[in-house]
Amino acid sequence: MKEIFIKKYWDEEDVLFYLHFQNEEAIAQVEITPKGKVFLSLENPKENTSMLYDQSLDELALEERDFITKEEFYRIWNEQ
Repeated sequence: MKEIFIKKYWDEEDVLFYLHFQNEEAIAQVEITPKGKVFLSLENPKENTSMLYDQSLDELALEERDFITKEEFYRIWNEQ
């Protein structure tokens, strides 16, 4: 099982995303905005206007600095 952890800032919407991918599929996501945090998962894929990332990992145009550790992801995830 291949796990990838991403931290990506979306400037247009002022959102910082933390994503956990398992075998190329997003299984957990945290969105941080000035209004607060939204936690999404396969069990809870939608909340208000937010929804769990459902596109290909390749669509993110990732750079080396976007990859984070499992520990960094879960430090944010465990704040819920």
